[in-house]
Amino acid sequence: MVHFFKESFPQNDHTKKLLEPVRKAAAEYLGTPIAALPFSTFKLLRQTGSRVEYEADYIAHRRRMNTMTAMALAEPNDERWLFELEDILWAVCDEYTWALPAHIPEGASPDEIIACLDLFACETGCALSEILDLLGERLHPQVRERIEHALHERIIEPFLAKRHRNYGQNNWAAVCGGCSAAVVLRLGTKEQAAAAMEHADELMRDFLASYHDDGCCLEGSLYWAYGFGYFCYYAALVRDYTGGKIDWFRDEKIRHIAEFRQKVYLKDTYVIPFADAPHNIDFHIGLAHFLAKEYDTVTLPDERFEAQFDDDIRYRFCDFIRDFYWYDPALSARPLAENGAYDFRDAQWMIRKQGTCVFAAKGGHNNEPHNHNDVGSFLLFDDGRYILDDLGWPEYTSWYFGPRRLENICACSRGHSLPIIGGAVQKSGEAYAARVLEWDEQTFTLDLSKAYDLPGVGVVRRLDFDGEQIKLCDIFTGCETSEVRERFVTRCVPEVQGNVVSIEGWTITCEQACHVSVETAAFEPRMSICKMDMKPVETAYLIDFVPEKPEEKLEFQISKK
Repeated sequence: MVHFFKESFPQNDHTKKLLEPVRKAAAEYLGTPIAALPFSTFKLLRQTGSRVEYEADYIAHRRRMNTMTAMALAEPNDERWLFELEDILWAVCDEYTWALPAHIPEGASPDEIIACLDLFACETGCALSEILDLLGERLHPQVRERIEHALHERIIEPFLAKRHRNYGQNNWAAVCGGCSAAVVLRLGTKEQAAAAMEHADELMRDFLASYHDDGCCLEGSLYWAYGFGYFCYYAALVRDYTGGKIDWFRDEKIRHIAEFRQKVYLKDTYVIPFADAPHNIDFHIGLAHFLAKEYDTVTLPDERFEAQFDDDIRYRFCDFIRDFYWYDPALSARPLAENGAYDFRDAQWMIRKQGTCVFAAKGGHNNEPHNHNDVGSFLLFDDGRYILDDLGWPEYTSWYFGPRRLENICACSRGHSLPIIGGAVQKSGEAYAARVLEWDEQTFTLDLSKAYDLPGVGVVRRLDFDGEQIKLCDIFTGCETSEVRERFVTRCVPEVQGNVVSIEGWTITCEQACHVSVETAAFEPRMSICKMDMKPVETAYLIDFVPEKPEEKLEFQISKK
């Protein structure tokens, strides 16, 4: 067994703070029965497409497991918590599968379902192996034996035999590969550990290939914390296991990835919501402190905005436990810079921070991980308000990851601040991409023609950012007989006065004569990961400027009053 943590929590004020809500939850759980995961909710995904009912029951087990593990570590002399922990561990082993129905292939056999290595199964396996690492000798032998048997059957054997899906170049490779290999390192033989590290090495390289060398996470801000977080958890374990012989953190690309968070945080918990991402993320302080100690270029956010017990309602054990063990009270804050220019040249993301204002724009292509058709879109943030918005991610359903994905306003280009040409929006696929024409301190010029794939039609977008003013110029060729509709997206209520639109102290003015209209679209943001300042049903305001006569050039001033 690889012992990675001490057998009791660090004793400091931060531990006391993190434990306060845990103690409350523990008192509420004490002596209450543990519900089994019912088939009635397990089958709903195939019947209705809804995944939330079963996942709520599933996650309740993880919340209870985290609670009782923490209490058993915090109060080792109170055996109540150990007995409660043994009961929830037994219940987790009772689960038919640790995978979620949404990730189980249609028509899978019972053996395949039980050993399905999806994100959640691998996370569960890693959590159980870490609990054995922390509390193994204190647990009843039968509980230990049952956990070890389940880990061999559900994680170690299928992982070493590579009986899992092709994870691809995304967060799955890091989470599933890292968690599974960690289980083998803790419970397997030396030969198995060597094989697991070899396989995990392949998967980690797949994961890192989803990032360009500039460190940009195309999947979005939260998936950076998720996928890269699990990469770090595995890489730290391997470094410890090999006595420093394998050290992923010396790779310069890893440093760039580690710096991604500080570039996309806007203020407090606000982040740039490109791709499938929320607008607010409470950071896990354990990962933040770990990276700050690895790299002197990584900032350290204000502790006020760290994730508390119920903020991540997936209750991921690896994040939770490291917020205790990896927190270092000796570290001093390294706050985010108020002003800065950040260019992800490979990913084609441009970010400019000046005072209270942040401007961000993106190029790229329309087949990125967790893709939205948003080539050429941009946002404007000012002191806690998204003046011009990217709607981020919607509630996850089965059809959102199928052919109907682009029916959702959050994912299609009609839900982004982009032109609509003759009713046509951008198409999906890697070929539908931007080409950078100009990029300097204040200017970002893109050729968007390929994204629309309209024969004979050209679209060039120039964006100039200067603190409290943005100049937008779109040049169209071959559109003389097509209606051009310039769209701007916000969640703030706009006011229209002639050719001018006002949004929360900002104005959008078109230099050419236009008809201005506002359409609303309701959408359900995904609320199930972290705290957000969004409502369960949000309203997007789609502001359209349509020129009164065909124009080759449309110019806009976006200014603070």
